[in-house]
Amino acid sequence: MPTTRSNLCHTGSESEVWKSRFQSPPSEYKPMPFWFINGELTKSGIYKQLKDAKELAGFTGVSPLPCVDIKPKFLSDEYFARYADIMDAAKELDLEVIYYDDAGFPSGMAGGKMEKQYPEHTRKRLDLVEKQFVGAMRFFDRLPRGKLMGAVAMHAETKERVDLRPFIKENELEWETSQLGVWKVMYFVLVTDGTHKEYRQADYLDPEAVEHLITLTYDQYALRFGEEFGKTIKTVFFDDVGFYRYPRGWTARFNEAFEALNGYDPAPHYPALWYDVGPETEALRHAFFRTRAELLAEGFPKLVSEWAKKNGLKDTGHPPGNYGPNPVAMNGDIFKFYRYTTIPLMDSIIGYGYGQNGFKMISSAADYYDRPDVAVETYGAFPEETFNTDTLYRNAMDLFTRGVNIVIPHAMWNDVTLEERIPPLVSSDSEKIAADLPDYSEFIGRASFLLRGGRRVSDIAVLYPYEELAGWYRFEDPANHFQGDFVSPITDYLEISGLLSRELRRDFTFVHSEFFLEEKYRLQDGRIHLDNQRIHQEYRAMIMTGSSIITPETLAKINAFYQQGGTVIATTQLPHKSTKLGGDKEVVDLVQTIFGIDSTEDQTKEIQTQRNDRGGCAVFIPDPNRETLSTVIDALLPVPDVSILLDEQLPEGPSHLSYIHKVKDGRDIYYLSNSSDESIKATVQLRGRLTPQSWNPHTGEIQEEWLHHAVKKAEVEYTEVVLELSPIQSVFIVSQ
Repeated sequence: MPTTRSNLCHTGSESEVWKSRFQSPPSEYKPMPFWFINGELTKSGIYKQLKDAKELAGFTGVSPLPCVDIKPKFLSDEYFARYADIMDAAKELDLEVIYYDDAGFPSGMAGGKMEKQYPEHTRKRLDLVEKQFVGAMRFFDRLPRGKLMGAVAMHAETKERVDLRPFIKENELEWETSQLGVWKVMYFVLVTDGTHKEYRQADYLDPEAVEHLITLTYDQYALRFGEEFGKTIKTVFFDDVGFYRYPRGWTARFNEAFEALNGYDPAPHYPALWYDVGPETEALRHAFFRTRAELLAEGFPKLVSEWAKKNGLKDTGHPPGNYGPNPVAMNGDIFKFYRYTTIPLMDSIIGYGYGQNGFKMISSAADYYDRPDVAVETYGAFPEETFNTDTLYRNAMDLFTRGVNIVIPHAMWNDVTLEERIPPLVSSDSEKIAADLPDYSEFIGRASFLLRGGRRVSDIAVLYPYEELAGWYRFEDPANHFQGDFVSPITDYLEISGLLSRELRRDFTFVHSEFFLEEKYRLQDGRIHLDNQRIHQEYRAMIMTGSSIITPETLAKINAFYQQGGTVIATTQLPHKSTKLGGDKEVVDLVQTIFGIDSTEDQTKEIQTQRNDRGGCAVFIPDPNRETLSTVIDALLPVPDVSILLDEQLPEGPSHLSYIHKVKDGRDIYYLSNSSDESIKATVQLRGRLTPQSWNPHTGEIQEEWLHHAVKKAEVEYTEVVLELSPIQSVFIVSQ
């Protein structure tokens, strides 16, 4: 399949339609912000808020987000009467309504009804109750409260583990051992968890619990407003579904699910979730957390997506920490989480630049699932004192280059005087930005129109190191200061993401190590082809980021790629452990075959290269930085899809020059964004021959002819243009 451009011709009428829609973008492409409906909700107030949103801010829809203190009470008859007023006003004003599924966040509380009516189906956690004794002696104990998931004795020195379940009778344990030394007796029990919010959420891992939640909330909206589904209401939004603030989230059917997925009983291995249990530790943790990720993916997001499709709606939403270094702790597995979601969504909050290196995980998941639409909830909790119009544009521009094409700003507020309001204010009530919102809405509309749909072009695959993230993570580690930041010292995949996006300006796609085994990742002629119906990509290199553990089948496929003439680059640490119990030697042997390095020994401090007679090249970079990574990639991939040669380097920081290349309806679309405070001048080389036009999303101006000329690099034809961008400005290059 071609990976850059097709030679389709475009009629004059098609081009005119594109130009018209770009210059005056249709409403579905413009911002539709959260509207926090706090305080007193009145019919007249509703109409005024929505009228101002459209006429003063240029918004074309809202997502009403009920707050806990809303009057009338959430899900009451009076509340639904006010929601009917929202629907009436939206229809009169030709606005879209995104259905937000709860009061406050996270989703799953049903405004307290879940906890009240189905307390046995609210969230659970796994507790460790631990006692210590010295062998040899008889140990007698009563079991702690909760559902017993495992009972294990572990020798403090030898790590020997004994499954104590056979020694339990009628809620009492009686066991003795002749082996001397200190033993830990550990009970692993499932208990109902508390909450950091007003009410407990549903057990996201339990489909029965989610079904009850859907009955309490989703079905109530369908009963009253189902006729507007697919019309005024087209999308449902869920929020923060995952393990934030309860990292030990667990569920009653975990053991059965684990055994079905991994082929062995997890109960004797529960100590690995807290302790080093020997050489099998990483493999066991990976198996535990992989199981939990599957349960979450097959729980809440699956059932909500099925409900949405049945009701003629699209679904979007996000888990907590979808930009964090270790999604294992927050959402299980960010790729698996979006398995069923129609529109994967980024959660760009806290402040400009926060979590930026992780955003490509969501758009990469969308690429894998062949879903061209990627949404973002953004600006939430950005500091009000530094938030301004520049921030509006700067953040949106960076998000567009990372795959976003639907923008949900955070947020409008029904009553801006109440103290619990989350900054900043993104509405016509803001004294700082109100006058600039109409132009901003047009900008979002123009950019979204060109970026919505189509497929992204990417030359580089970066292996998402799920095994390392899961194999390292453990509960209650003293070094785990913030839930989603706890990663091993060798974990560098987000640093590689930042280097590629901001410094080297080489676009890439994260490839999940487990999904890479699927047939849709086809190896041919030294390339990796992602064979999707819509979003097909062709990778010329695979980057293995720092990891000590890997699935041997994944590594075997990487070896097959290398043997066929592929380019493999590894950074920081080569793996020496297997996710399969007893499979470490297979991993070590494969690493030796690919890189010529014994990964069980201290690894070289120098860049090391190995080649084969088919043209395959494997390079290990022990210290990846801008210089070393650039040197290797420039040498191995001398004909990039896009080459940007700056006259002067930009200062370090979250603001930068970046790009995205998409192919849509046979036309090449390049978006180049300068989010920095510096004016830039650059030579831009685009692989292939094309006739470029300049489309300005800030003004709608279209320059029919952009001065360009053809150049050759390594015998490959390029189209070269000179790019000049003022601070916080961007431009589209569109092929005729």
